[in-house]
Amino acid sequence: MHRRDFLKLAAGSGAGSVLFIGCNATKYASTWGDGDPKHEFQIESPVLVPNDLQYHRDTWYATAYPGVGGGSGLVVRVFEGRAKKVEGNPIYPLNMGRSLAVEQALLQELYHPDRLQTAQELTTGAARGSGKFVPIKDWDAALAKFNGMLNSAKGKPNFLLTGPVSGTTLAIINEFTGATGAKHLMLDRDENVVLREAMRRVFGVGSLPTLDLAHANTLVSFGAELLGDWISPVQFQMGYGEFRHGRGDTRGTFWYVGPQMTATAASADHWLPVRPGTEGYVALAVANALGGSAAAAFPGASLDQFAPETVAAKVAAAGMNANDVANRIRALANDFKNGPSISIGGGSAAAQTNGLFNVAAAFALNLAGGNVGKPGGIVLNPGSPNADLLPTQPAATPYRDVQGLANTLRGAGVVMVFDTNPVFSVPANPSLGEVLLGSGAQIVSFSSYVDETSLIADLILPNHTTLESWGAFIPDPGPGYPVVALQQPVVEPFYATRQFTDILLDSVKALGGQPKWATTQDAVTAAITSLRGKGGNISASTDIDYFLDAQSQGGWWDTGSRVSSTPAAPSNFPAPTDPGFAGDPGQYPYYLVPYPHFALGYGERSVLPWLQALPEPMSTAVWTTWVELNHHTADKIGVGIGDVVKLITPSGTLEAPVYVNPAAAPDVALIPFGNGHTAGTRYDEGRGVNPFGVLANQTEATTGALAWGATRVKIVKANKKVRLPLFQGSIQPYQEEGFPIVQTMLPKTT
Repeated sequence: MHRRDFLKLAAGSGAGSVLFIGCNATKYASTWGDGDPKHEFQIESPVLVPNDLQYHRDTWYATAYPGVGGGSGLVVRVFEGRAKKVEGNPIYPLNMGRSLAVEQALLQELYHPDRLQTAQELTTGAARGSGKFVPIKDWDAALAKFNGMLNSAKGKPNFLLTGPVSGTTLAIINEFTGATGAKHLMLDRDENVVLREAMRRVFGVGSLPTLDLAHANTLVSFGAELLGDWISPVQFQMGYGEFRHGRGDTRGTFWYVGPQMTATAASADHWLPVRPGTEGYVALAVANALGGSAAAAFPGASLDQFAPETVAAKVAAAGMNANDVANRIRALANDFKNGPSISIGGGSAAAQTNGLFNVAAAFALNLAGGNVGKPGGIVLNPGSPNADLLPTQPAATPYRDVQGLANTLRGAGVVMVFDTNPVFSVPANPSLGEVLLGSGAQIVSFSSYVDETSLIADLILPNHTTLESWGAFIPDPGPGYPVVALQQPVVEPFYATRQFTDILLDSVKALGGQPKWATTQDAVTAAITSLRGKGGNISASTDIDYFLDAQSQGGWWDTGSRVSSTPAAPSNFPAPTDPGFAGDPGQYPYYLVPYPHFALGYGERSVLPWLQALPEPMSTAVWTTWVELNHHTADKIGVGIGDVVKLITPSGTLEAPVYVNPAAAPDVALIPFGNGHTAGTRYDEGRGVNPFGVLANQTEATTGALAWGATRVKIVKANKKVRLPLFQGSIQPYQEEGFPIVQTMLPKTT
């Protein structure tokens, strides 16, 4: 249609006439001038016209993201039935209008060109893992195949592996497992497994705490990436802003204790570099220096044995002076006395064979300082307002238990996988992928993409994306009072996909069961309306109005219901324990310190190009994997930025280019998780390497979580060089004389 013809039509319809489906333009041909049949056209209208199209203006829908940190409240701008922009929900308690890059990138998840557009099955006669799939014509046929698998597997163990879940998703999973006998295994980040057990030991609760940073004077982080993606990044970063700049002339003091100069450590007033896995001993030394009643927070630890001078020699990183370390520990304790203070632990401190001791000791300092349940301290969170319809996140299955399933999985009937990619992120010998490929089990994936796990599936039933889905879930950690986030679809599904929980409910019905709800939307409606009469931010006289109000606000929360009691002392406090490392130090002289990428995590978000292109804060590297070395270490090996080295561990070898960082300790090799996918989309397949592939089979001694920080490594020059993509360019960072990059305890000669 020519522009001139469109303007003529627009002028003729200005009085308010509307052309509907089927109105043929031929009769207007003489008006347009030439009567040419090429001008025939139809103005078509959707069967269900979106509200924003009816009113010719943007529509903003409140929803929620159940991903990083238990979820954030969002509002999404929609026009012409298409999501255009994601922002934070300004009234949702956890993020108050702020949002993460991953939430902004939800648009790319929705419009991703490599999304699976319909159900897929392995081609007849094709080998599992070949990637040869054919589309299934309709969902009735796809569901029939799924139900047929479950029927044929009667008498055999069936497994459902998922990522972290709570709320209506978990309630529907419970309906499914109850009807089919399948066993649900929830896989969480391994350091979070340790963190939750530490919460049970120290505070007697299973939920994670929140931090009243806005009113704290001192903050100490033992390996926890507060300014990265640690448990609830938006909530904590908002509080950190208040901690630093929100109280006029008063500015909080921040200490970071850990082996790596991270973005969080770089933002601290003081960074105390320590040997990997010794963070717990530093916490005990701080408690010793606090004196008084601090010993009650560490039952059985005998604090007299952990004077700062004694501990300093054990924890000092390579090249550091033990006396300087002892003085710093005492300075840290003096600042901590200037309460209210907060101590947290996690990340690399949790990813050791003694991770539970490290994290428990870090959080017990809050009890020692009397800063639990008080302004400016640790705030405990309540449970679910309705445990039946909105169950909280269960205990995750640790790495050790997943590996112990190897023989059972070989004899399983059906293995179903949702919102996790264990073939990529569960290292072992043999790998989980090898076990599943060699098993007789039928594998069903609910992934939206072909990844390492769905590649070996027999059937792929692609799930809706976040912006197409229903859900109600419990954020963990909450803000100190109960919150239920309401997730609703803001657009119609783009492709012939189906929400995972709807598939489970349909399957229960097809197998003769009677689920509580017909659809996920019904489950969400029932969960939200069950809160009517329990106080909170919503008041309405009918269930319909109550649910509509919850939709418009993005959830339910009750600021008046807080945890009032605090634990008197930890129970079953873990004994002080030294870390263990795989590899003889004589053969493997360096500590391998992997870490989750601040945007890509462990690789679960690497399909999104906006996140791939975000520069890592310390190196500014993008789109790949690199190994970070101290400049003295790099000189010793004979490498510089872009030179490729071999990282050799007792479990394998990988190659990666070097990034030289003078703030790295001389005895560590730092490498990010996130890339190294061997199957995936155009944005992540074949980019970088996967550190999981060379990690030793080490576990945290008590919880059985993967100790991904407990492997030693040998570094060998590979005599190759690549152009490392850096936002800063190829200029090597250096320490300018008189202007130290960070305040450290390294001797002046280094």
